[in-house]
Amino acid sequence: MNGISRLIIATAAIVGTFVVVLIHGARENERMALYDANFRGRDIEVGADIYYQACAECHGENGEGLVGPALNAADLLVPEPGQTKPPRLLERGWKGDLRSFLEATITSGRVGTAMPAWGQTAGGPLRPDQISSVASFIMNWGLDPGKKWGGAPRRVAIGGVEPAPAVGQELLGEAPPRDVRSAALGRYLFEGPAGCGSCHAFNGTTGTVGPDLTNVVAEKGRDYVRDSIVNPDRTASAGHAPGAMPDVFEFVLTDIEIESIIDYLETPEAGGESLIGVGGETPQPAGELDGQEVAQGAGCLACHSVDGSTLVGPTWQGLFGSTREFEDGSTAVADETYLHQSIVDPSAHIVKGFSDLMPKNFGDMLSEDEINAIIEYIKTLQ
Repeated sequence: MNGISRLIIATAAIVGTFVVVLIHGARENERMALYDANFRGRDIEVGADIYYQACAECHGENGEGLVGPALNAADLLVPEPGQTKPPRLLERGWKGDLRSFLEATITSGRVGTAMPAWGQTAGGPLRPDQISSVASFIMNWGLDPGKKWGGAPRRVAIGGVEPAPAVGQELLGEAPPRDVRSAALGRYLFEGPAGCGSCHAFNGTTGTVGPDLTNVVAEKGRDYVRDSIVNPDRTASAGHAPGAMPDVFEFVLTDIEIESIIDYLETPEAGGESLIGVGGETPQPAGELDGQEVAQGAGCLACHSVDGSTLVGPTWQGLFGSTREFEDGSTAVADETYLHQSIVDPSAHIVKGFSDLMPKNFGDMLSEDEINAIIEYIKTLQ
């Protein structure tokens, strides 16, 4: 009898344990879903905090678009019926998903626009996890895009503020057809919208951030050059640190445009005359650079106002000659030496009340003449 009782008790215990496991398992998916929702909520909150500190001045508090394009917009966040990607990604030929598009753009900025590189891998201040959080915050608008500001589906100018022009775009004249492969198109992109000539020396351009590209196709081959464009960190040249070249060209340039740039590098004479200077204008000598144009092209005016208002960074109005107070309690007079250091090493002194958000790669992106031109421009803003 005792043996039978023990058997019954053991069986009941096993069955009871099995029932408890089944009940717990049934609730596990619910528990994990709740945990995932909590985690995503915290991730979005972190992204919101960064967005309102660093992005809202250009893209609007509700993502409506100001100096920069609208981010709270259906054409960026929601695929149209029958499509797998939002229209803005399709227009750019983006091969990845929306998250990868946002994270790549935030990390590396936009060539030829006021959008700077924010990722540490591209010289900016934000870690990869912070960039991911900002992307999560922007993507959260996709649940009801445009609701907070009226829902215009595409980029509109707010309050008369227009996007900053691409660097040098006004000097380039009409572009060759961008759907027809040609060395002329390659030269146009190299000298203008793609910004290659600002970092590389080739056929009259004098960039020094990246390697000299003279004879690069003959010496390295077309496949190497293409790989260097679409995957620059993998093929970084000796003496040139990985991360200096944006890794977004694979997505912002079409295959025709990439092959056209390589055609131009292979046979520069086929690219025709330099397109810089058409329309009666010629580039200014280094000593006569327009500091305002340089500042706008480098994206400075997206973060620094010239009218005394506060944006992401301190205003430039009245900056020169003023006394600046820093977060550590020290002070300095904003003379030419201070302004130069603030451009090439912005983390050296953080002005009180502002965050360390300025990209760290302007010392590589800008020549000494360009930096000095910006300083001369700041000196006029009294």
